[in-house]
Amino acid sequence: MRIGKITQTAWQRYVRKQLHTETDDAMSGASPWESCSFLENGCLRADAHASGDDGRAGYYAVYHAAGELAARNVQPRSVSVRVLFPPGSSDEMLSETAAGADCACRETGARITAFQGEVTGAVAHTVVFASAAGIMEDNKGHGEADQAGRSGKKIPLHREIVQCGYAGLEGTLRILDAAQPELETRFVSTFIEQAKILTNAMVRPDQILKVYRSDKEAVVRQIGSGGILASLWELAETVRTGFEIEMPQINLKQETVEICEFYRLNPYLMTSAGSYLILTSQAESVIRALEEAGAPAVRLGEARDQNARVIRNGEEIRYLDRPAPDELERWRTEH
Repeated sequence: MRIGKITQTAWQRYVRKQLHTETDDAMSGASPWESCSFLENGCLRADAHASGDDGRAGYYAVYHAAGELAARNVQPRSVSVRVLFPPGSSDEMLSETAAGADCACRETGARITAFQGEVTGAVAHTVVFASAAGIMEDNKGHGEADQAGRSGKKIPLHREIVQCGYAGLEGTLRILDAAQPELETRFVSTFIEQAKILTNAMVRPDQILKVYRSDKEAVVRQIGSGGILASLWELAETVRTGFEIEMPQINLKQETVEICEFYRLNPYLMTSAGSYLILTSQAESVIRALEEAGAPAVRLGEARDQNARVIRNGEEIRYLDRPAPDELERWRTEH
């Protein structure tokens, strides 16, 4: 298997046939990109993980899990954390990991209800697993259009695709955490300091939840492994639609652009927890609600009743490929 998430093809070929979890509940069916589990008592649980030896993996694992719940209109309430440390890990790493997870919980409105750690030769780097849970209001954790797409129905037409947050931001911050000394040989100190505070630009759950006040049928997807292009593919697969977007409209921080250029990475293929894609028929009111909550949002394009997934860049037209490996993971294998 390649580095990164298993592909949609591999999941369908080698995972799907092994699972015996057929259900009439559209919210609880397994898929190549579903990270949430629906429980009968109205609880939704989201699982995520992050790895790294810089002490910040706990922070991003919690942000990923909490963001998955928020994307489904659920406020995260509790988070359980489990950490696998490689042999030789220090007490300081344990302390930093716990502090990072706690910081993310305070920012996302959740609280840690369990924290376990283990040193094992099964891992070469620290891996943090986070499981966030919350209660769905009226047992509705997805927008109605999301449920329709999962059940095989076509979504209503005249829906626009909105981006909230910044593409590749999380990946940028993870690289900065892991390679600050090397980056300091290329960039001035003011640039490094400005980049470090970009965690403030990550969209919090309470901000993205504003989407559902403006459009209860919205479909929201957090930008995870494979970056915004992978998330566009997953969004289109979930609701069974084509689309046409404008590449120049994708929101990027200049720090992301420059750090990616330094390492020759593609920011559009890099994970970005705390950033989201939104499919909505109420784009204007959704964007206004997000901006009032302090979260940047832009229109990227619109869904189309077609198979083609078109990306325009001026006069150039390209078609979206299946998700590629995440650039952050590629960077790690090379450094």
